[in-house]
Amino acid sequence: MSKRFVWVFTCLCALTLLVTPDLGARVRHITLTRTTPTDNQTLSGEVKEVRLYFSGAPLLRGASVRIVTANRTLVRSSPPAADPKDPKQLFVKMDRPLEPGSYVIQWRCIADDGHVMRGDFRFRVEA
Repeated sequence: MSKRFVWVFTCLCALTLLVTPDLGARVRHITLTRTTPTDNQTLSGEVKEVRLYFSGAPLLRGASVRIVTANRTLVRSSPPAADPKDPKQLFVKMDRPLEPGSYVIQWRCIADDGHVMRGDFRFRVEA
């Protein structure tokens, strides 16, 4: 590459940053801010829903929320859905309340910038 090309390219990049000061805000990844149930929470009573709260609205395409028992059995649930009142929330519902025991929630979603996020958390249901 010529020195002139590098100089022009550098100037264009600098100009872009000056013209779009909020560029950094637009390319930030979203993050998981909290969950229901919370990590390591012990619950008593019926648990029929798992909800994830994000700092921005994740894409439903490619979203996955899996509920796994201590025996590594997958619990049947609805596909992840966005809350109609708050698209920053994803939830899944179970047909039946969870049985007493330990569970791991394995989740994955994609931000609108294409960044894939994933994680897991645990909770326990008591009789």
